[in-house]
Amino acid sequence: MTEHDQEKWVELYKAAVLELKQSLMARRIADARAEIVKRIEALRDIPGLHEEERQAIEDALNSLQFLEREDVAITAEEERNKAAAALERLLVIAPKNERPNDG
Repeated sequence: MTEHDQEKWVELYKAAVLELKQSLMARRIADARAEIVKRIEALRDIPGLHEEERQAIEDALNSLQFLEREDVAITAEEERNKAAAALERLLVIAPKNERPNDG
């Protein structure tokens, strides 16, 4: 366990990474990112290098970026599926166009 494991940003980062509900993912990512920004600002005022935590923050931000891309892709796929299902329902209930007799 490292010194920075007790920081709030770590807790929120873990919550984002472990979130299973798609509907909550974007909010978890945003919360973690906001807390990381606060921590970066706080580290500027704390003497010392804090290299280990800075590296952990960089790794966390990269992971959050990946999660965000995945979340966007999944959400887009869900929207495409909803649109396709709606179109299919419309085609089922729409009146059939009668074709003129060829003859």
